[in-house]
Amino acid sequence: MTAKKGPGRPRASSAATIHEAALELFLEHGYDAVSVDDIARRAGVSRGTVFTYCDSKADALWVELDAAIARAGAALDAGGPDAVGRLVAAIARAVEPWNATPPTALRDARAMRAEEALRDGAPARLQPLVERAALALALERDALPESVDAAVAPVAIVAAACAALVAWASTPGRPRAADAMRAALEPIAAASRLGNDPRG
Repeated sequence: MTAKKGPGRPRASSAATIHEAALELFLEHGYDAVSVDDIARRAGVSRGTVFTYCDSKADALWVELDAAIARAGAALDAGGPDAVGRLVAAIARAVEPWNATPPTALRDARAMRAEEALRDGAPARLQPLVERAALALALERDALPESVDAAVAPVAIVAAACAALVAWASTPGRPRAADAMRAALEPIAAASRLGNDPRG
C-alpha cells in the first residue's frame, strides 16, 4: 500500500524528518504495508536520501531505541567498579530522556503492527551492548568474555530490560522509565553478584 498522495512536506533531508514520516505511515497502514518509497514520498525526499540515513525501513522504526542502546553502551564504557551494577545504571541512564513518555515505536507497536519487527530485530541490535558488558564483567572477574562467569549476567539483564521496557510502555500511570528499569533489574544484578541463578 502506498502513502496517501498530496502536497506532503517541504523537501528535507534529516533523519528526524524521515523517522517521523515513517512512523506516521506505520500508524496509518501498518509496518509491513509501508515501503521505503512510501517513506520517501511522505518525507519529501528521494529514495536515495532515505538510504543515506536508514539501511532499511526497520532503521526508521528503531531509531529512538537504537539511540538508547548507544547511550547505554557509552555509559557502560565510562568504567568503574561493579560491572553488573554499571550495566543496570547504564540502562537506566539510557532511558532517562523518555521520562514517563515511551518512544512511539514502543507505545504504538501494536497499532503499527510492528511487534514482530521489533522482536525479531532486538537480538542483533542489542548484541553489541551484551558483548561490551560481558567484556567488562570478564575483566572484573578475571574470566573470558564467553565464559559462564561473564556471559550469562549481561544476557539476563539485557533481556529483562527489554521485557521491563515493553511492560512499562503499556502501563497506565507509568513511573519514570529509569526507576522502572532499576526496579526490574536490581534483583537480577544482586543474584548475579552472588553467583546465583537470576531465576532463583
